[in-house]
Amino acid sequence: MSKTREQVAELLSGAPRGSMTYHGHGYATDSSGKLYEVKSAEQAEAQRRYNAQGGQGRKETFFFNRMARLDYVIEALTTAQCGYLLILSSYIDFDGLIIRSENNKTPMSPADMQRALRASQSTFYDFLDACTAHGIITESDDGRFYVTPLFHFRGKTDGDRVVMTMITKLREMYSEVSAHDIGLLYRLIPYIHRDSNILCANPEEQSAKHVRKFNRKQLADAVGVSPALISRATSRMVFRGKSVFAKITTATDGTFYMLNPQIFRRNEREYDVTERSIFGLD
Repeated sequence: MSKTREQVAELLSGAPRGSMTYHGHGYATDSSGKLYEVKSAEQAEAQRRYNAQGGQGRKETFFFNRMARLDYVIEALTTAQCGYLLILSSYIDFDGLIIRSENNKTPMSPADMQRALRASQSTFYDFLDACTAHGIITESDDGRFYVTPLFHFRGKTDGDRVVMTMITKLREMYSEVSAHDIGLLYRLIPYIHRDSNILCANPEEQSAKHVRKFNRKQLADAVGVSPALISRATSRMVFRGKSVFAKITTATDGTFYMLNPQIFRRNEREYDVTERSIFGLD
């Protein structure tokens, strides 16, 4: 009787019976001849993400920042100019060409770039001259401008350490904060932890308990500003009613900082419940 109940339960469960025979094109049969659709773990995860976003696929578009190369840019440009570069990089296509928009692939002229950055003429040309002098932006013979992919790019990462910048959120933030503030965020990119978005001295550390979180002075020293500026920046940077920074204090670690993953993060992943709670994410 017990065995009969087990057999009924097995049938009702819908689980395959016996061995599976794969027939190609994503289908297989079990030993009873019942047909099943077969998916890889990667396909199942992609479907889960697709369903979680209302069946609309990935909504976010982004570009990559090469962590190992940003020190060169930070040395070459002022803080505000770093901010202008980050904003301008949100307009590149997959060849690094600076274009007007996703829907308008026309290359940007200097006047277009100036308008996108909302900079004065003299400020804009100081920025463009500094970028071209250091090879950060290049101009082709036909007058097209490209962001050098050694620093910022779209496409495959080829295993490099990168940080993703979310294009829509970056532009939304720029409507509410200054180029100087965006530039300060640029200087923080090399210190974003791979899993948690905590700002730290060892961003590749895989063990959570060994992450060396920056306190206010350590963070200020890392990016070459005063601790007072860190306090002001982390308090005032808000866009669309959401904080750019989280300032977290514990009895053992003191105060440390975390960046909003809707703007920057190291990889494509779902926001965890802690991040959603801290930053009020949807």
